Amino acid sequence: MIASVTDVSSGAPIDLQWLRKSVESEITTEGGRLVQFAMGSAEPPSADAQVRIAISHNEHGYVLIAQIALGDAKQIVVAPVAAAPVNAGPPPPTPVLQRKIVWEQTDPMLDFAEGSPDSNHTLWYILGPDRLSAYEFSGASQILHVDERFSRLYTSRDSRGRLALTDPTHVTAWVAAVRCEGLWSPGFAVSCSPNIGQQWPMGTVNWAYDPTHNFFTGAVTLSAGIITHYPPFYSAAFAPDARGGNTSRWILAGLNGQALLFTGGAQPAAIFFDWGSDIASLNSTCGSAWQVLVTGPGDWTEPDRIQLYQIANRQATAVGEPLQFPGPVLSLWPSTDSQTARVVFRNLQTGLYEAATLSVGCSN
Repeated sequence: MIASVTDVSSGAPIDLQWLRKSVESEITTEGGRLVQFAMGSAEPPSADAQVRIAISHNEHGYVLIAQIALGDAKQIVVAPVAAAPVNAGPPPPTPVLQRKIVWEQTDPMLDFAEGSPDSNHTLWYILGPDRLSAYEFSGASQILHVDERFSRLYTSRDSRGRLALTDPTHVTAWVAAVRCEGLWSPGFAVSCSPNIGQQWPMGTVNWAYDPTHNFFTGAVTLSAGIITHYPPFYSAAFAPDARGGNTSRWILAGLNGQALLFTGGAQPAAIFFDWGSDIASLNSTCGSAWQVLVTGPGDWTEPDRIQLYQIANRQATAVGEPLQFPGPVLSLWPSTDSQTARVVFRNLQTGLYEAATLSVGCSN
């Protein structure tokens, strides 16, 4: 028996060699014997039967047309065909959360920031419930430590705070209804005043904070000065657009344990369950979807975790393994470029408050 396979469709997504081997294997399985000949030879060898298979295309897709010649009898069979298995290549890289511990101390810590005014000096700022501390390092050696205390308008067991650098020598703190400015001129000095309107910046918008309950009211002041209202929440993550700005896509970690996705409308487009109260967006080179860091739903008496989620098509998909912590995560804030995130947690084994930076690496 002679068997041949040709593609008359000019571009069928099928491996002809794989198809021919499948046909030949089926013929020999049924007891047939193949006769080999060189394609293009003037006289093919004699055989009891000839099978010629062509791949064509109709309005329904690709088809196999088999012409079987057995003596003077001829038969044509037409059947739909599926593409041959395609080598998908290596699996895509898996995002892996990476943690780098950068600070430890016995006193409570709400947030931290690092700045380098020059190549020889590094400044560290540590925010506590009632103080802003500055450390100056030259290389690995500490050369200065300044503690500046401030009065809190409200006291709380679980105060929240945030730091932001205008430049390496100018830091702003928001905590307990107070806004503080720390500046080197030439020594480090801190001036604080009531935070009128309780506005905390996030991206290009400002969210109103309720210092008596330590959550955000849901009132947001947009860049045009327009105020929009959402449900109260503990923390928020926004999706940056390709140009580095903000879109109207937000996820709010609500007070009832539900995270709400908003995509421009007044009603949530999706609800995510079993998320913790701290979330933050994170951009990485491992994956193209919107990525969000999410703490666990536990309380401050037990170990915590941070899981990376990808947000696409109004769904949240956990990617990679969660990063485990030896105690509760107390704060989680994105960096200015969202390439890393800042996390503060309390180590229940040592009792220390620890600060770490989080990033995403790719692993096969």
